[in-house]
Amino acid sequence: MTDILPITDKPTLRRQLRRARMALPPAYRAAAAQAIARHASRLLKRGKRVGGYLAAGSELDLAALLNAALWRGARVYLPQIPRRGRRLWFTRLAAADRWYLHPRYRILEYAGARLRAERLDVVFVPLLGVDREGYRMGQGGGFYDSTLAFRRRVAAGGPLLVGVAFDCQLVDAVPREAWDVRLDCLLTESGLRRLPLREAEA
Repeated sequence: MTDILPITDKPTLRRQLRRARMALPPAYRAAAAQAIARHASRLLKRGKRVGGYLAAGSELDLAALLNAALWRGARVYLPQIPRRGRRLWFTRLAAADRWYLHPRYRILEYAGARLRAERLDVVFVPLLGVDREGYRMGQGGGFYDSTLAFRRRVAAGGPLLVGVAFDCQLVDAVPREAWDVRLDCLLTESGLRRLPLREAEA
């Protein structure tokens, strides 16, 4: 767990977490990306619908994990920002070259067959910070809060929600809102762990 002190102010905590993540050396980041692909291997089964993301900025790179999923025969889906609202679609990655830049956010997306998150088997969720109870802090855009809101209505079922982060992004507590959804697992360079974490794991 990072040594960042408990902070209730979201902008301050976001700044500290971004600095901690950006301070990681390139070699460490590359090794962490390979490690998470190994740790996630049991979730990447043939025929499974796996939702991932393309790393932006200093986020942990999922390329090795997504390539492993494709090699094992899983179906990989990537987020697509909607024209209206904040509820993401997930589009299936295929061999055809259908990449484009989102006109507003200028991030890379893929034009494939679309699903909602509810129909996926596993969703690897990007985050800025996460606590050992499984509550995440994102970049502040609200896209994943809106996308995963179905978990507040359905007590069981739906995809396994796996937060992806470096170990330095694990904190004692993140500020919580009524709409926050708890993650099921945490995937870092140290391993894949069920949430909430026991004290010895944090």
